[in-house]
Amino acid sequence: MVMQQFHFGSRRQMSVPTKFTLIVFGIVLFLPIFALAIIAGVFAAIVFVLLTILSAVRKKFRSFFSGKDSEGRKNVRIKR
Repeated sequence: MVMQQFHFGSRRQMSVPTKFTLIVFGIVLFLPIFALAIIAGVFAAIVFVLLTILSAVRKKFRSFFSGKDSEGRKNVRIKR
């Protein structure tokens, strides 16, 4: 008894013009997407760094003007 076999994607050799066409199509399709992803990543990193610096500056600025108790502690409540 002969088994029936299914062959998906049989291995055929592609011609040189077909390979060239697929390479050009891939470059035209994926290069702009890749470039946009890189640009978005750079802008996200810049915004993250700016917000981190702004947060550190605000924290430092607030620490200068926050009240301290007589023993030099900040924002500590002691129940007696």
